[in-house]
Amino acid sequence: MRPSRSWRALAPLTVLAAFASGCASAAGPDDTAGPIVIGHTAGMTGFMSVFDIPVEQGMKLAIDDVNARGGVLGRPLELISTNNETDTSKIQTAAQDVLDQGADFVVTSCDFDIGGPAARIANEADTIALGCAGGPLFGLDGIGPLTYNFYPGSPTEGALLAEYAMEQGYTRPFVIADQTLEFTQVVGDFFEKRWIDLGGTVAGKETYHNGDESAAAQIGAVQRAQPDVIIAASYPPGGATLLRQLRAAGLSQPILGDTAYDGTYWTDAVPGLSDFTIPSAGALAGDDPVAARNDFFARYTSATGQAPASASYPLFGYSFVQALSRAIERAGSTETAAVQAELDRFTDEDLIVGKTTFTPQCHIPSGRPLVLKTYTDGVPKVVGERSVQSLMGQAPC
Repeated sequence: MRPSRSWRALAPLTVLAAFASGCASAAGPDDTAGPIVIGHTAGMTGFMSVFDIPVEQGMKLAIDDVNARGGVLGRPLELISTNNETDTSKIQTAAQDVLDQGADFVVTSCDFDIGGPAARIANEADTIALGCAGGPLFGLDGIGPLTYNFYPGSPTEGALLAEYAMEQGYTRPFVIADQTLEFTQVVGDFFEKRWIDLGGTVAGKETYHNGDESAAAQIGAVQRAQPDVIIAASYPPGGATLLRQLRAAGLSQPILGDTAYDGTYWTDAVPGLSDFTIPSAGALAGDDPVAARNDFFARYTSATGQAPASASYPLFGYSFVQALSRAIERAGSTETAAVQAELDRFTDEDLIVGKTTFTPQCHIPSGRPLVLKTYTDGVPKVVGERSVQSLMGQAPC
């Protein structure tokens, strides 16, 4: 048993009616056990902070909503956080710290390389871990049956971008894949695999590292290959450097990126960026195809005093709390095995990030649609929404 603790009520905010967790309940057997504690152990400083801080802010909004409705099983939700500083030497210690403080469930950094070690520490303590990593090893296969990934994954991104590129009539893509993270490596790999599966051939490919100051080698290779579209599988800040240098070199071809570019916090580094398209979990500019998400972002801005840096990560944070609240309520308990069983029964569960399915064999909702956004003069606009058609033998759940 984890120690009980005193708790404070969180100030309620307006509930998002379309996505209310529905977790208010009459007093149950655990009413005197204190709050249900969700621990967030993530990179609140360092390069992951632009992803992990919005996750926490989304979680806080959801916790306020659940508590305003009476909590879960008559108990309030409480959030505690530890900072791994995006330092690989501190991830496990930060994860253990959140468990030592009494976390009943753990949310990790939204990346396999940074979040994976924290999820393992949680699982070793018989605690469910949630995250939104692109790397496909963040989940059941790479960590274990108590780890759930709410992002469709980088194989989905790469294959979806290949399908989109083919439909746009491109014939000679050039792939630049950042080797710093598993996420970006897999996006590049799966773009190429799906492109070849569709009958195409790539004009060329190059690697990149996020800390590189110069992209001269990549630019030279692109200039020699003369592709009609460039795939930039990277992430800010180094990914912004790559884009700026590609454009400064006169390479005006359309560029396809990944969801790590989501938002506009980095676009000042690439003045006038246009013809750049990425997938994302949502859209910030009021043009999201799901009306409730537009309402959510307006509320987020009001609650925090600033617009979110990106669309995807606050949605994931809110959805983590939604999912846990519903699973705990249906289980009638916070016991790990009971909550795990309910998460494994999710079938098109209507979370704010989108319909989510888990099974005992699959903890990555790879079939969930992604929003496509194209940047023009640095401003992203939704151009469509689509699901991946094929993962070449990997069964989506």
